[in-house]
Amino acid sequence: MTSEVFEHPALTAAASRLATLREAAGRIGAPDPVAVLRHLDCAPSSISTSATTVDAGALLVTSAQAEFRAGVDRAETGGSAETFGTWADTVDGQYASAARAAASTAALGVRIASELDALATSAAAEVCALADAASTSVAAVLTGDRSAEVVSTVSVTCTAVVRVVSAKVASLSSLAAELEPLTAPAVQLS
Repeated sequence: MTSEVFEHPALTAAASRLATLREAAGRIGAPDPVAVLRHLDCAPSSISTSATTVDAGALLVTSAQAEFRAGVDRAETGGSAETFGTWADTVDGQYASAARAAASTAALGVRIASELDALATSAAAEVCALADAASTSVAAVLTGDRSAEVVSTVSVTCTAVVRVVSAKVASLSSLAAELEPLTAPAVQLS
């Protein structure tokens, strides 16, 4: 039997440990406990990497803002300083807003990656414990036993795996709500 590969290593390990439960489920028509894990698959390390890149961008914007502000301070000493100063303050504020938005986005990305990692890891541990608890019944089904007790145990275990994953997926709605503000531009350039 080929092992399933997931983005999250804990889910790959769980899929491997659920392989016999999956096989038994297939023999009795119960839900596939490995397929349901796909609903939780994620790549927290990729999200963290992206967040680090955004954070580095925030630092560059902050640096550019400081250079801009220094240039403005020099320029305000001559010419039409009042008009230029008003425009420069607007641009300076846009730099500051962009830097804050990027830093906030990066921090949110790191937190989301961490929460997704914890969610996938805890789900993997829970479903593995369920599979371990049913291992005797799983082995019995795989050897041809179709007694009501072993079939019921395998079926109930597969349904419990589905419920664990469903509960974890449902908990993601709060993370989705936090991402909503990121769908609008952080700064409107003039």
